[in-house]
Amino acid sequence: MLIAPEVFDQRDEDGIVALLDATPPAGQHDGVREAAEVCPASAIQVTQDT
Repeated sequence: MLIAPEVFDQRDEDGIVALLDATPPAGQHDGVREAAEVCPASAIQVTQDT
């Protein structure tokens, strides 16, 4: 995942996205949201704890 590589990775063998950090710091939130928006399979969902 080029947009948020600290948070997501993609397996070479099958292209499945792997979550590396379930609670990224605030400085990475914009990239995580962008990755979710552009994911062609809509496999990334972003939620926020309150």
